[in-house]
Amino acid sequence: MLGSFKVRMLVVVVIATLVGLAMQSDNRSHDLVEPVISFVLQDYQVEEKVAVYLENLRQEKPEELPVSGDTTLQRPCEVIEVEYPYGWYWNGDEEKQEFSPGVALKVKENTLVRPVMAGKVVSISGGGMKRVIRIRHNEDFESLYRGLQEVLVEENQMVDKGQALGKTGKSLYLELQNQEGPISPNALFE
Repeated sequence: MLGSFKVRMLVVVVIATLVGLAMQSDNRSHDLVEPVISFVLQDYQVEEKVAVYLENLRQEKPEELPVSGDTTLQRPCEVIEVEYPYGWYWNGDEEKQEFSPGVALKVKENTLVRPVMAGKVVSISGGGMKRVIRIRHNEDFESLYRGLQEVLVEENQMVDKGQALGKTGKSLYLELQNQEGPISPNALFE
C-alpha cells in the first residue's frame, strides 16, 4: 500500500497535520506528542540534517570539483542532453525516487569519450554496449565511464585529457568518486 512515493508523501503530510493539531490542543495531547518529537529531533539529528540541506540549497553553484593543483575537469564528450543528473531524481518507469551517484547523458552514437582529466586506466569490464572504464586520476580521485560500445585503451595505460577512451552507444554514464564516495559532476553540464 505504501509503495508509491505519492502515497507515502500523503501519509507524512497527514501525520504532520495530526501532530500539529495535537500540539495546539489541550495539555494532555501536547504532553504526549512533545517527548516523541524531541526524541526524533535529537536522536536522529533531524535538525542538523535539515540545516545542512537548507545550506546546500542556498549555495548558488555546486562546490568545486575536488582536483588538485591547477588541473581542471573537462566534459568527456559532446552531450545532447542530461537524461538524469547526479542526486535524487524521479524515475518514471519505476514510479519512485532514486539516487544516482553519477550522471546519465544522451549522446550521438559513436561519440568519442575522453577522460575528465589525465590518469591511469585501472579497469575495463563488461561487454557489448555496457563496457565500463575506471580511471584513477590521483590517489583520491577516480572517474567511471559506462555505456561504451568500443574501447580504445588498455588496462594500466596512462591517458591524457586529449586521448579517446572509446566510443559510445546512444548514452553515457559518468561517475566521479573520491575516498568519501560519489561526487557531483553536474557542474560540467550546466
